[in-house]
Amino acid sequence: MTMHHPARPLLLPLLGSLVMMAGPALAGRPLATEDAGVLGAGECEVESFLGRARERGTAPATQQSVQLGCGTPVDTQVALQLQRTRQSGDAASAWNVVGKTSVVDGGDDDPSFALAWSFGQVRDTGRWRWDPQAVNAVASWPLAPRLTLHGNLGWSHSSQARQSRTTWAVALEHASSDTLDVMAETFGDDRLKGGPWWQLGLRWAAIPERLWLDTSLGWHFGDGRERAATVGLRLAF
Repeated sequence: MTMHHPARPLLLPLLGSLVMMAGPALAGRPLATEDAGVLGAGECEVESFLGRARERGTAPATQQSVQLGCGTPVDTQVALQLQRTRQSGDAASAWNVVGKTSVVDGGDDDPSFALAWSFGQVRDTGRWRWDPQAVNAVASWPLAPRLTLHGNLGWSHSSQARQSRTTWAVALEHASSDTLDVMAETFGDDRLKGGPWWQLGLRWAAIPERLWLDTSLGWHFGDGRERAATVGLRLAF
């Protein structure tokens, strides 16, 4: 699930929107909602995306992200993620260690459960700070052939904001063909004003089992009328 804490007020649209929608996490892009799938031991992926967010009355903000993740022999995948965000000449950098541990692997026919977690540092005022930390309970439930329900319930803490959040997310993912997945989701937290985020996404397997391209478009209908979009790719090896 997408983690979400503003670094400072000027970067709020980005770190409160793009970061909420796109990381740090091991979600199956372009979803912000985590799925319960975990890479097998020795399997690795490189994942990258570009994002843009805008709140009504403010300048647009952009984000670049890249991460390398691999599966381990103990049903856990771990990744190192690097991010850079910009808005109106101001910038913030971040690194995160993000992971996900399988608790129950139900395969293609039965529910699967996992535990996701992350910690890292952000730098936007000339120094690095530990921020944020998060943990997330994850479930993926096959509803019908090619249709899966994903659900998350989590907790995150921002040292800079000096507050914690209870986070949640629900997504539907439909494999409309052997190479194209269509998805819709809603997500938020107990401190988000104006209701939850709503997002649509597409993922295309350009090279099946090897290379995926994806895109997302999200809306938050609060006072700021925020919008955010991302495009990304994932390479497995």
